[in-house]
Amino acid sequence: MRVQADPAEFAGKRVLVSGGTKGLGRATVERFLAGGARVITAARVTRDPIDGAEYVEAA
Repeated sequence: MRVQADPAEFAGKRVLVSGGTKGLGRATVERFLAGGARVITAARVTRDPIDGAEYVEAA
């Protein structure tokens, strides 16, 4: 089941997601972006970046 995101639901919000490149973390990043949030996520390797998300390299 897919829920239609309200593009202004998270407008003006900033979100930090740990481990946002795979699985549940990636889905969380995509959902916040769809809702208008600015998203920063940490990743060890960024093979398939998500448009609109900012990445911080995690060692």
